Amino acid sequence: MRIPYYRIGNEYLRVKKKFSKKFDGIFKSGNFISGEHNIAFEKKISKLLNVKYVSGLANGTDALEIAMLAAGIQKGDEVITATNSWASSINSIINVGAKPILVDVKDDFNIDCDQIERAITKKTKAIMPVHLNGLIADMDKIKKIANHHKVKIIEDSAQAILSKINKKFAGSLGDIGCFSMHPTKTLGAGGDGGFVVTNNKNYFEKIKLLKNHGMNEKGESILAGRNSRLDEVQAAFILNQLEFLKKDVEKRRFFANVYKNKLSSEIKTPNATLHKKYFHTYHRYVIQLRNGKERDGLKKYLQNNNIETKIHYKKPLHKYQCFKKYSFLKKLPNSENHSNLILSLPCNHFMKYQEVQYIIKKINQFIKK
Repeated sequence: MRIPYYRIGNEYLRVKKKFSKKFDGIFKSGNFISGEHNIAFEKKISKLLNVKYVSGLANGTDALEIAMLAAGIQKGDEVITATNSWASSINSIINVGAKPILVDVKDDFNIDCDQIERAITKKTKAIMPVHLNGLIADMDKIKKIANHHKVKIIEDSAQAILSKINKKFAGSLGDIGCFSMHPTKTLGAGGDGGFVVTNNKNYFEKIKLLKNHGMNEKGESILAGRNSRLDEVQAAFILNQLEFLKKDVEKRRFFANVYKNKLSSEIKTPNATLHKKYFHTYHRYVIQLRNGKERDGLKKYLQNNNIETKIHYKKPLHKYQCFKKYSFLKKLPNSENHSNLILSLPCNHFMKYQEVQYIIKKINQFIKK
């Protein structure tokens, strides 16, 4: 039995029949940009996440950059974000001319609100919580901090489609929510794709300009923008994927529960004591071992048993030389400690129950040794 971490090819197989018809129609029409599939996609996301405005974009990184530009973030401003994230989070801040301030995280891998409060200065213009692994950050506290200091909230919701807190969806809790539809995401396209959501009409109108070279519907340049439009092929692919999204999340949550109940008690599983107000979608199922040697040993043992695992992430951002200067403190111990202990197990919606059982069996065997 071989168990891969991803099964991206399966995404296409299940939509192939319906998508092929849409694909043919797009090429026959010659309308590859901003057509009927984009309109339908944005309407469906708006309804799904209960937000007023949605704009499809070329990728998730552009979503973050354009969101910050729409919110008025500019050169010299500071944006606070978590250090245990993918490079797109920090790169997006740098690329708009602002200064990222990297802070530590809590045991649940999400940004530490106490450090947010301490890191705020007169230059702080936004907080960018990263809802890691499918779990929303403590948005109640983050919103209180943002309101008190009059700063914006740009949600990095790339890993949190359909995640909820108090029955409100990730992306809908701050000023602008940003999503990636990279093929590895729970809602993955057939290539790069992304979108932003907001309930602020002014932000939405500016986002529409920014993603299309700053041009209005008449083709007149209103401001300096860029090319970041979601193409019709990806919009059509995602429309088919949306039909499966809720069931996909249910499967991930089911498998996550099986892991939690059957893995050895010596394995630290994702926070099982969370308040009921959180709805975790398990973009990743991340366990923690007792030390780095044990983590590396388990990874190798599983690999030898044909089970693929990942480490997300091997180093927090502030440990890279190019980003070191952005660390709020000299040491961010929780993130540094996590990176040595964590291991992401296969937990995708194409898995079979028998595969999860096999993974659990092999992990528990390793721990007993």
